[in-house]
Amino acid sequence: MTIRSETYRAVLHQYGLQPRHIEQRGKAVKVHTDRGVFALKPLDDEQEAAAIWQSLHYYGRHCPPHYGTRLRSLFAAEGGRLYYLQAWHEGETGGKEEAVRAFFRGLAHLHRATVRFVKVSEEEINAYRKQKKEEWQRERAVWEERIERYETAWYMSPFQLQCCTYFHEVMRAYWFAEEQLAAWEEAVKETKQWRIAWVHGKARLSHYVTPYWISWERAHWNSPVYDLTAAFRIHVRMFPPLGQEWIEGIDEYEKELPLSPAERAFLYSHLAEPRGFVRCLERYEAASHMERNEREHVAALLRCYMAFKNMEAVVMHLVQRDAAQPQGETDGSEAPADEGGSR
Repeated sequence: MTIRSETYRAVLHQYGLQPRHIEQRGKAVKVHTDRGVFALKPLDDEQEAAAIWQSLHYYGRHCPPHYGTRLRSLFAAEGGRLYYLQAWHEGETGGKEEAVRAFFRGLAHLHRATVRFVKVSEEEINAYRKQKKEEWQRERAVWEERIERYETAWYMSPFQLQCCTYFHEVMRAYWFAEEQLAAWEEAVKETKQWRIAWVHGKARLSHYVTPYWISWERAHWNSPVYDLTAAFRIHVRMFPPLGQEWIEGIDEYEKELPLSPAERAFLYSHLAEPRGFVRCLERYEAASHMERNEREHVAALLRCYMAFKNMEAVVMHLVQRDAAQPQGETDGSEAPADEGGSR
């Protein structure tokens, strides 16, 4: 028996369970017992435990039942870590059309239950836009320095050639992201308010098991756009290309919780920003010439580019959709829609 298995058995003993079989499933473990199949998951810190507590408070009926220990505690402590136990549920991973639409409807329902408005100052708005612009400027500087050097080489490697091929597309994406961020800034400065909700923090299909949401460790107060952005970012890497159901999923979301012009601009800005490329460039440069596996570096860059193009298609569809709608239909809701949290 491994040390990890012994730890799991000690934790399960606190729940009065005797495991028959334990399967590691990512961070969690799937536990087969004579009383059913359970998910046992460790927490990294007390902040994650607090996030779960809050999520149960706001969205209790949308969370799978969490089982208490024999001492009636929600969390079991063992070896300096906290654990929680719930029934095992398999999340949707195939990206089926109706599953995607249901995912967005479920996400909107969650956000609507806790949505509220907070006042924001011009200083806060300016600071955020400055932070993002400086981040993107640093990334562009990396691109520009590398491309300038690659283009002067007598013979470019396959990786360097691909970088040069993608350069102008990536620069256009940065320009579009900054343009949308400027539109967000202008819109928010008019209202001096921003909408927040208790967001899931890791919104993805595999964490939605109708009608439940699992893995609440990263939940926190943020803009509802945070979950939308996170969902698209993870799935553009998993399902290339994303189908029309993802565009329709945003429509489903907005039937329940329409986005304001500021939120749309913020969403498009953060979806459009090129991600992962600079990491690819830096890893390539960090490897010595003799150690570089050109094929692996090119493959990593290509994966990044495919996700980038996947996201570009989504953003362009959304922008074109907005342009085709009458202005009154794209203004979003400016009134709080707090229904109260589920207990």
